[in-house]
Amino acid sequence: MNCVECDREVSDKASNCVGCGAPVGSTLPSPPPLHAGQVYAAPHAQPQPVARTRVAYILLGLFLGGLGIHNFYAGYHGRGIAQLLITLLLGWLIIGVVITGLWALIEIITVDTDAAGVRMV
Repeated sequence: MNCVECDREVSDKASNCVGCGAPVGSTLPSPPPLHAGQVYAAPHAQPQPVARTRVAYILLGLFLGGLGIHNFYAGYHGRGIAQLLITLLLGWLIIGVVITGLWALIEIITVDTDAAGVRMV
């Protein structure tokens, strides 16, 4: 009979394969043998996404919306950078502040999920 793991010839009376140490007659694959100093890592759970609070998003949008801080909070980094640049580059013309102010106002009314798609609570 042959070993399931290494396909080496094994005696019918043997309980383990001489080559790889796998149990004879087992259909389940055994884990690879540990080498000196090697340790298996314990499985870890995937991190759960953190729900952002809608109140914090709205307050950041109202007070710092022209700088895009509310978008950084929600994970929308591209939008945040765009609002920050528009305000910094065109803010002295007042048009930049008007554009980003309206943009922030519309976002605090319509956006209810963060960048990961998790609904804000």
